[in-house]
Amino acid sequence: MACTLADSSFLSLGHQQRLNQRHGFAPLKSPGICYFKWENLPTKRVKHQRPLFPIKRTTIVRAVAVPVAPSPADSLPSPAESAEYRIQLSKTYGFRQIGEPLPDNVTLKDIIGTLPKKVFEIDDMKAWKSVLISVTSYVLGLFMISKSPWFLLPLAWAWTGTAITGFFVIGHDCAHKSFSKNKLVEDIVGTLAFLPLIYPYEPWRFKHDQHHAKTNMLSEDTAWHPVWREEFDSSPVLRKAIIYGYGPFRPWMSIGHW
Repeated sequence: MACTLADSSFLSLGHQQRLNQRHGFAPLKSPGICYFKWENLPTKRVKHQRPLFPIKRTTIVRAVAVPVAPSPADSLPSPAESAEYRIQLSKTYGFRQIGEPLPDNVTLKDIIGTLPKKVFEIDDMKAWKSVLISVTSYVLGLFMISKSPWFLLPLAWAWTGTAITGFFVIGHDCAHKSFSKNKLVEDIVGTLAFLPLIYPYEPWRFKHDQHHAKTNMLSEDTAWHPVWREEFDSSPVLRKAIIYGYGPFRPWMSIGHW
């Protein structure tokens, strides 16, 4: 509750003295006003005599907490709800637009409830069929690489690279707990699927969970690191690196990322 100090009873000591912790505040209430009285204050006026040595004097300060009406600014919409703010923010980040926040009465559970139940069902037959297709294609790709003449090697490489992508998809599904109803089986299959990729499954799973927990958050998403428009425009070297890195050099950039 917002309040303004107008009148309470506090004991003020010198700047080098501390309050006795045995003392406390005792509230005295009245309509609209809350009084705080310092306990153990002397009830009788004491006649002070001039001491031989100077001592610090005590002063009693009176104040009360009076309720204050909410400020009109409190009822204003948050900056994220302002269309002008979103337009300015999108220009700063280099986006075309930033959507409006979801209404308070719309939850993630409501959105999930609109999806058909079939998408949440685990199909063991489909899962192991994908494993069989990926393993068979990968073995065939290795055979093609070992037996093909030099002019067919690019085709064999493309085939094998596409086949091994299926291993990542399988490990990805295991990390999302959508491959099997048995979680131990998912951990084993996910680890084996990532072995040909020479990539650690378990650390990647933790990192991927963080990505989904902080999706599209500029400094917290582990898989999405956009460059601000101001940075892009301010550095010609960075600008050319991004243009070429996401252009003709992208295959080699993928190897560098790995």
